[in-house]
Amino acid sequence: MDDLRVLDLEGRDISAKMEPSQAAGRISLTVPSQQPFVVKSEQTETRRITSETRQVLPGGLFIPSTPETAEVILPPGLGITPLPPRPAIWLRLTAVASPIPATWNPLSGAYHTELSFGVHPSDDRLAPGLGLERPIEVRVRLRGLTTREALTPLLIEAPGLANERSMVLDFLPSTSTPTLEVRSTLSDVNLELDALPRLEVRPESTSMVGLGLARMAINVEQVAPHGEPLLATRPTRIALTVDGPATPDPSELGLEPDQSMASFNLRSSGLAPLTVTAVAGSLRGEAIIQQRVPWGPLIAALFGGALGGFGRRFVKGARKTQTPLRLLEGVIVALIAYVAGVLGVGYLALPMAVVATEAGAFLTGALSGFIGVNVLERLQGKASPRAG
Repeated sequence: MDDLRVLDLEGRDISAKMEPSQAAGRISLTVPSQQPFVVKSEQTETRRITSETRQVLPGGLFIPSTPETAEVILPPGLGITPLPPRPAIWLRLTAVASPIPATWNPLSGAYHTELSFGVHPSDDRLAPGLGLERPIEVRVRLRGLTTREALTPLLIEAPGLANERSMVLDFLPSTSTPTLEVRSTLSDVNLELDALPRLEVRPESTSMVGLGLARMAINVEQVAPHGEPLLATRPTRIALTVDGPATPDPSELGLEPDQSMASFNLRSSGLAPLTVTAVAGSLRGEAIIQQRVPWGPLIAALFGGALGGFGRRFVKGARKTQTPLRLLEGVIVALIAYVAGVLGVGYLALPMAVVATEAGAFLTGALSGFIGVNVLERLQGKASPRAG
């Protein structure tokens, strides 16, 4: 009995007046008055919420029965009518969460569930019309998880389902046991939330060059709710979909036992944003990739091509009057060489990753502009006698 507390509605300990005793597994109390009182345990119990079943939490508010006969005076002529005695009532704090296990929302980057608290009597038939002397306040503190918004206390003003109060939880666990520390007038309890694992889609970057000029490696990892890699226990199929003008290669991944990560490549196409989704059973992950015009490398390639074409005028025997034409030819050749280099078919044998940078694009444009103009002039020279 040392772990049992009896409190009045002001929070004062009145255990000594109640003379608690235990026999045959049952606890009995002496009730010296008709005032309600709260029974709590000294030890805070920890429970794990694993389903959407309403749980009755430990502790409660005891409302003693009324005297055997109560009278009320009615208007003249109606006499005095005795009222039946009211039975003793236990009011218990309840909690229910939905959905449970909590589900992952890829767009918000958080788990989602809604937690509802209520006060229910030992006999639900007594709920209608049954009031409380003062509202029941429920406060929730966080341990091992963070939420996007601060949690405000809930006030439950009357028993029954219609008077339940709810809080929306968009949370991110930081430990394997995210816990809500619930403290209220009726019950003190720690509630551990159950959450589903998830898939994390991790591209190398949140943006890529569009128009088919880039290729990106994307990792898909199975992780526990708190972010730790979660090894597959059996062969797992991961379906891939891309909302937008791009195609994954391959279109489906697989995790073997004791693996948590698999990878695929994505070639850009067009300029629209891409939403990459990975699904494995009830697990889901998503990432958004922006496609952009390669203005930096493209301008660098064109400038390099113009510079390469202009440099042809310094070659021995070159005619100075053809400089404007060489600039135009250098730009056109550089543009073709840049696109070919990014696609991996450039004659300069530069790596695609190098060509896609500003410096690599400039080098590609300058070399191709200089060499291309030279080739064009030679072809023009060979063609001129035939034309004559």
